[in-house]
Amino acid sequence: MQNILTIVQKELRRFFTDRRMLITLILPGLMIFLLYSLMGSIMQETDTIPEDYVYQVYVINPVTEFVPIDQTDLYTIETHVITTEDISTIKTQIADKTVDLLIIYEPDFYNLMMAYNTSSGTMAPKVELFHNTSKNESYTIYNYYLYSLNNFESTITNKFDINRDAIPYNLASATDMSIQFVTMLVPFLLITFLFTASLSIASESIAGEKERGTITTLLTTPTKRSEIALGKIIALSITALASAASSFIGLMLSLPKLIGEDFTMAMYDVGTYVLLFSVIISTVLIFVVLISIISAYAKTIKEASSLAMPFMIIIMLVGISSMLGSSTTDTLMYFIPVYNSVQSIGFILGLSVNYLHLFITIVINLVLVGLGTWLLTRMFNSEKIMFNK
Repeated sequence: MQNILTIVQKELRRFFTDRRMLITLILPGLMIFLLYSLMGSIMQETDTIPEDYVYQVYVINPVTEFVPIDQTDLYTIETHVITTEDISTIKTQIADKTVDLLIIYEPDFYNLMMAYNTSSGTMAPKVELFHNTSKNESYTIYNYYLYSLNNFESTITNKFDINRDAIPYNLASATDMSIQFVTMLVPFLLITFLFTASLSIASESIAGEKERGTITTLLTTPTKRSEIALGKIIALSITALASAASSFIGLMLSLPKLIGEDFTMAMYDVGTYVLLFSVIISTVLIFVVLISIISAYAKTIKEASSLAMPFMIIIMLVGISSMLGSSTTDTLMYFIPVYNSVQSIGFILGLSVNYLHLFITIVINLVLVGLGTWLLTRMFNSEKIMFNK
């Protein structure tokens, strides 16, 4: 045990006393915070339409009965009546984003509409709305007119009403919406952070020592090679966790900017963070052991990084499964390492913890770590692998 602690201390001292290594641990979290905060600010700025904006709407064959639509309190609308000869010009201006909307009613539209019989088999009178979805103002006013005209149509052919009263029918709170967004995004990013942190540290620790030749000195000491392997895994896991924690904190702090002020880290209690941490630890151990095995097999850091790339792609594809928005309820799926971590992180962040699935996830991950540690120990005992013979 003392030898394992000595290896752990040696590895941690090397990582945490090297300024460059410390920067690589802290910098990702800082960059994530700055990048996502900037993205959130830009998105909010892009989506925001000034309150005093005057929408430019051009109309052909205006309908007197629809004037109240133009005079809404929601938007300031400036309507311009034009003729069919101006259609081409206005369409060009909409494409150039200098005009917001063009509405074309058929001549005598209102009377034709009121006289129309749906059972007649003839085409109904039509309205055309030309807009530009790449301009927020154009898309906004288009949706307003589309909704208003559809609503008017439903009143004259009304058979039943859906959600007629002016009360909120969507019972999801702002907190619920924020949690749903977090459960879709964070598991994917977190798994990616954990793997990249493990990759940058573990590949350097073993393949780096082989490349520099210092592994020979370490293996010729009286310390058992199994203790060296175990000590490295523990130290690498602590370092990878520190790096992943930096990225995770940076991500969580940037989320209020990215998805709105309704999200705060206080939405989750201490118990939630403890459960999340347990899954993260078991997952980091898998990544560290996997990359340590690859690193022990490789002759150089570059070779270790190249061999790990296919696994990184697989990990990212597995992480994308969180984008479905809800964790699987199939118990058998929690016997698949890493996938089970993604699903467990999802239901923990979604505040709908399934303790059976969580237990299976951690046990399966630890069993895999045990098998990987045993394999790494065998590799450390192999002169052919460790000395590249």
